[in-house]
Amino acid sequence: MQQHLPVAPSPPGSRSSSKRSISNISRGSAAYSRKRAVTACQVCRARRTKCDQKKPSCSFCESIGAECNSDPASQSTFDPASIAIIERLDHLQRKLDTISQVSLLDSTLSSSAKTVPAYHPRPLGNFLPENLTAIVKWPVFQSLNLPLVPTPNQCTPSISEELHLAACNQWLDAFFRHDHCKNPVLDEQSTRRLVRRICQEGVGWDSESCLVLLVCANGALASPLSSRSVSANEITLSIPNSFFMAAMKRLGPALGTAGVVQAQCLFLAGMFLMSTLRPFDAWRMFLQALAICQGFSCYNELDPESDSGSKSSNEAEGSIYWSAWKSEREVRWELGLPDFRDMGLDAPRAFPSCSKSYEGDNLRAWYFYLSEISLWRLETAAKNEIRTLVTESPAQVDLEVLAEMAKENVQQITAWQNSLPANLSIAESDLPTGDAGDILRFVLRGRTTYFHEMISWPFIYAVLNEQEDAPRVRHWAAKGFAFHLERLNINRPGYYHRHHGTWLMIRSSARSACILLAGAQSSFTAELLPPNWQDAVEAAISMLRFWSHDCEGLAVTVDLLTCLLSNVYDR
Repeated sequence: MQQHLPVAPSPPGSRSSSKRSISNISRGSAAYSRKRAVTACQVCRARRTKCDQKKPSCSFCESIGAECNSDPASQSTFDPASIAIIERLDHLQRKLDTISQVSLLDSTLSSSAKTVPAYHPRPLGNFLPENLTAIVKWPVFQSLNLPLVPTPNQCTPSISEELHLAACNQWLDAFFRHDHCKNPVLDEQSTRRLVRRICQEGVGWDSESCLVLLVCANGALASPLSSRSVSANEITLSIPNSFFMAAMKRLGPALGTAGVVQAQCLFLAGMFLMSTLRPFDAWRMFLQALAICQGFSCYNELDPESDSGSKSSNEAEGSIYWSAWKSEREVRWELGLPDFRDMGLDAPRAFPSCSKSYEGDNLRAWYFYLSEISLWRLETAAKNEIRTLVTESPAQVDLEVLAEMAKENVQQITAWQNSLPANLSIAESDLPTGDAGDILRFVLRGRTTYFHEMISWPFIYAVLNEQEDAPRVRHWAAKGFAFHLERLNINRPGYYHRHHGTWLMIRSSARSACILLAGAQSSFTAELLPPNWQDAVEAAISMLRFWSHDCEGLAVTVDLLTCLLSNVYDR
């Protein structure tokens, strides 16, 4: 321990002079001489640390490049400021040593990690349905030189300014008979009153005028299920397109506010674009309608049944919300667009409610609407269950577990089907004889094929691309092939009918035909195909060829399926 030189006591009143005398002492004269012999160097003595006494320089002095002096006769020349600098240098040196050691450890771990195979979970597309663009990239097709299926894009129609408002009642009748029953987002009596007022006062630039024009555009394009579609060129030069383009000029100003009418305008615009086979533009409309719905009061409350708004307002909000949600989901998936987040899979919390005054066809349309929504919720829940199993499984997903899940899902869809009212029953025994024109039953039967496709997808993928030969997996794969044939047979009555679900029908039929043809490429899977599948595939190709003049990129799909079918016949 250092011994301080004795300092004479200062007389009273001389504190300031004493401070001045201390501050004037130089660094050399402020050093403290030692009374005992030491062998530590000056630097280590000043730092009060143990010196290893290496010669000619101790370890610490060598590390910082300082002169090592251990002469006991010499005075230390380090004042407190110099000691602080030395301590800082020592701290920095230790940090540098630590960093170099961590870098060396990371390098060692990186080199050793290369030799340990990491677990890579199987893609989600192996377990949940993919669109046609992804299917043609499957390993089962790698040996074939197939044309690429382009992702559908938008097209720009010509513009016509013709308006024929005097015939609105005719288009209104067609709209509510053929279109509105599938998505009852409007109140019929209120809409008819609004159309009469707009016809009397003239078409303005407000949201109500935009809504009337879109109702008339869809009504002028609507037709019975059994009728054959007009061509795209005829639509471009037709009255429906004139109404639609006039509505589009009013849609921008109408979106200055966000409410039910604005959401209805966007949804009806999406319906028209889907009917004219412009899916990407339609998806943008459905997405914007869904964005407006997020601000509805009845869906921002913990209790959807609360009386925060009028009953009619809640009914209108609920119906447009559900229609926008399911339309946006199915078109986004078919287009192969990325999802913003997993919560996008969640369905709205509450069912929409219908007016107690509904009866007859209006009440049947609402029964259909609620039946389709309940099926959507079943499908979404099953899809989330599969997704959770695949993404959270620490090892390979067991197909036996998926088989048990598939069995439970089939039981759920059977229970749903048995719960349908008699006037909507889709059981074969309940279908009217020779009736191919019931659009509501047609849509419900088609919607069930998506559910069956989803639950059988992992087994079809495993058999086609991984040569899975487990009996239970092959059993479910065979059921899956039968589901795809059933889809083609269900869709067949509507092959040449133009409506806002036509593009989705085209895509799903092409996907099912492609999967059946994939199964026929090898004898290992050909034995799992159901009877008469070739006739169904040929009819689907003929349908796709019919629409190829109206739908961009569809001609390439026709060439692809024709190539696969020819390859089967040549074997």
